[in-house]
Amino acid sequence: MRRLSDHLVAETGYLWANVGAAVTEAGVVLIDCPVRPSDSRSWQEELRALSPKGIRYRISTDYHGDHTIGSAFIEDAGVVSIAPQRVFDALAAKDNPLAGRETFINTLNEVGAHDEAKEIAEAVLPLPQVCFDQGMTLHLHPLTFEIYRLGGHTPACSSVYVPEEGVIFTGDVMINEPGPGMREARFREWIGALAWMESLPAAHVVPGHGEICGIGEVRRFRNEFEEMWGMMEGLVEKGMTQEEASTDDSFEKFFWSDTGRGESWIAHRRRTFRRGLENLYAEVKEG
Repeated sequence: MRRLSDHLVAETGYLWANVGAAVTEAGVVLIDCPVRPSDSRSWQEELRALSPKGIRYRISTDYHGDHTIGSAFIEDAGVVSIAPQRVFDALAAKDNPLAGRETFINTLNEVGAHDEAKEIAEAVLPLPQVCFDQGMTLHLHPLTFEIYRLGGHTPACSSVYVPEEGVIFTGDVMINEPGPGMREARFREWIGALAWMESLPAAHVVPGHGEICGIGEVRRFRNEFEEMWGMMEGLVEKGMTQEEASTDDSFEKFFWSDTGRGESWIAHRRRTFRRGLENLYAEVKEG
């Protein structure tokens, strides 16, 4: 656990997404929750030591499994769940592929964590109770949580800014590692969200993945997307088809996957990278 300020902490060492938390007079506020059941229980134990009121709120920043599955393992009763309406809609949909949990199940089985893979397979994900469209503000003394649905990574992707502490928990709007997930990406929207984030007086940026950083890394990430956009424009101008452009070797420098998570994870990352480039092609063609 890394302490960011008197009231805010974060953890970047768990498998999959980063998580954060805030200590208020009302109790602890979770910002996402670890996917792996053992990580979730360990995180909750650490946080309960920070407040006698325990965990009282949970903010989910997206509907992808690395931001929702962990909610099934929260042990405190009466936790108020907050999320974009699009998260509620995705989790409540009859055709919802269980928040993509198959990828996490396969990965845990491949690394020998069979009991935890089974826990995820059998987990019941609670639906959010408080939802918003574009954003909302949560006042829990002494903190203010400004929650913005910014999109880009997915239509639901949101960030949480705490102005009193100068900290933003970005969700997957900001990713501080190579090879961001792009299967639902809308690049023009994503670039705009990052540009907005650069305008904040934030001392700490807690990304959805990767190490805690600053606004300089946000700018670097935006520049990468702008470089990809320019490269794709060049391929479109050459008359390449979507299939040709999305498999062009020039984009390989942007691909990365953690090889320690097994073959299923690498294959998943390769598929989502290709899908992201197809999305980019379509956006560039639209003009």
